[in-house]
This record gives sequence, C-alpha cells and structure tokens, in this order.
Amino acid sequence: MTKPLVISGYALCWNERACIHDDQGRFYEQFLPGSFVDSIKNRNQTVRYSHITSFDFASAEAGQLTLFEDERGLSFRIELENNNENRLLYNLVRDGQVNHVSVGFKNAEYKETKRGSKKLRLIQRAELVEISIVENPAYKTSIVQVGCNNSRLELISKIDKALL
Repeated sequence: MTKPLVISGYALCWNERACIHDDQGRFYEQFLPGSFVDSIKNRNQTVRYSHITSFDFASAEAGQLTLFEDERGLSFRIELENNNENRLLYNLVRDGQVNHVSVGFKNAEYKETKRGSKKLRLIQRAELVEISIVENPAYKTSIVQVGCNNSRLELISKIDKALL
C-alpha cells in the first residue's frame, strides 16, 4: 500500500476581511471564531479544486479531511490517495503554484454593519460545505502546504480514523 499524500493549512483566519463581489455589488465579509464549530461536527465537507464539483479529492466523511478550529482560524489536514490525479494537485502545492484555499458555505448567520457605502458582514455561524485549493482566494492569508506540522490536527486525524 502506498503512503497517502498529505497537505494541510488554514482555510481562513479569523477576523480577516475579504472583499466580496456578488450580483448586488461589493461588500466585506469577516468570519468570527467559532463560525464553523457546529458544522464541522457533521463531517459532510469535501475538498475540491477551484470549487469545481467534479474535482472532489477528499471528504471528511471518509476520514480523508480533518477540520479544526483553533485560535488562528479554520485549519485542515487532507490525506490524498496516492494516484496520478492527486499527485498532480500535491505537486502544484509542493512547487508553490497553488498555495491558497477558499471555503464554500451556506446558511450563514451574520450581522451586517454599514459605514458610508461600505457594508460589512460579520459571520457568526455558517454551514461549511467544502474547502477548495485555489490560486486566487478571497481570504489572502489562507494557505496550503505539503505535509502537516500541526500536532493537534495529527492527533484529531488519528482519532477520527480510529472511530470510522
């Protein structure tokens, strides 16, 4: 059996503002600590490339994706099956060609404030659907790297696998 390919990082960091453009214009968005704590317990998230649904690489349900909220933000650890398609993604991350992450979510609970023409959504709770490895993220401090040096994530991943 071949060794899995491991990548990890932060899908987003708390209290970072992102400029979002949608069909109603531009606004700013910011996630508060604890935004996904309830959602990640459900273990129904997937990992994608650029939010493309046909590129699901891993899932929390299968024990390949471990998510954890810590003091910095939403951290993750992904174990990719060692095959040609996944090695391509792994190598893009390793070589620094793709080094960011984006989140897909729904059912957000937020407070909206307005200063002049600027709107800010402070997201308190949201249902995390997926994380995507991307080139151009909304949250610029997101990061993905090869390996995992987060001991808490490693331990949680081992416990999750034992419970499957």
